[in-house]
Amino acid sequence: MMTINFIMNSISDAHINKRISEFIQKGYDVKLYGFERNNKNTYKKDISVIGTFSNTLPYFKRVTIYYKGIRKLFKKNTVNSGIWYYQGLDVALFATLFNKNKKYIYEECDLVHTNVHNAILRSILEWLDKRIIANSLKTVITSEGFVEYHYGNKKYKKDNIVIIPNKLSPEIINFPHEANKNFNNNCIRFAFIGGIRYKSLLSIADAITRKFSNHEFHFYGFISPVISEEELPKNSNIFYHGSFKSPNDLSEIYSNVDVVVSTYDTSSPNVKYAEPNKLYESIYFRCPILVSRNTYLEKKVLRLGIGYSVDPYNEEDIINTVKLIEEDYLNKKKALELIKQTDVLDENNVNKILK
Repeated sequence: MMTINFIMNSISDAHINKRISEFIQKGYDVKLYGFERNNKNTYKKDISVIGTFSNTLPYFKRVTIYYKGIRKLFKKNTVNSGIWYYQGLDVALFATLFNKNKKYIYEECDLVHTNVHNAILRSILEWLDKRIIANSLKTVITSEGFVEYHYGNKKYKKDNIVIIPNKLSPEIINFPHEANKNFNNNCIRFAFIGGIRYKSLLSIADAITRKFSNHEFHFYGFISPVISEEELPKNSNIFYHGSFKSPNDLSEIYSNVDVVVSTYDTSSPNVKYAEPNKLYESIYFRCPILVSRNTYLEKKVLRLGIGYSVDPYNEEDIINTVKLIEEDYLNKKKALELIKQTDVLDENNVNKILK
């Protein structure tokens, strides 16, 4: 088996560690290099740390660390065999600069350059991003929406792009789940399941629980440091359950949820075009989903008929949407039942990448 040389923009990132595990399970030899973000090395295999910085360090200050770390790696490295695997544009920019004429796979999980405020610099980075895609052996993109962002409605000519959404770990089947059958439209249990870091979620939770005292809003997950205690809505029908373990706790959580909320802040193009795994949790657990308007996710949810969209900052829109859910909920449940649960499991990705 050939060697796959990974360069990770965060050695503690769960997504890339899952991808590495997939290659190992298929029998590939892997060599791991990456940047430590002031976290412990959560992966068991040996990793060569090539740079360290805090998660709070602004992107423009990380550039020097990426540059020095990747330059030093390829100056020392004598590996000529195998394929390189670059996680993210921040890594790929410098890896392709210092590792010329080497075969590589590029994985884009986020449109990181869309957060750059300078329009000219953002355009340059978009051009470089598409160039890295074009020159790759394969580019793994985690959302069809990202392809839409890069190429619009035009059909992209490159056959080296493979779309692998962030579906559910097959481990989920080890935790039996019984779908919630006792829907009560007089007491709907809305829930956000994940890290709480978007103010749009606080906005919709506050509006729903103020305007509908009979309904509930539940938060499952840690509260990001970017959210202060004062910003958290404290209505009597809002509940904060704290952190949970995935996938172990998901079955129990979803058995107590009627509508999973995925109304991320659309001010960022990255969020606007992303395809979060909440979509796949919604399908697997037969739980209708509520998403933000004017997003790629909205298009997919409405096309499948499995949920609703709303402007999380528009109180009137929120009220009208909740009333619609009260009346229409069972139709969305029926649409969810038509989708095979096995369709949303994350399987055979290595074969898709290396075929």
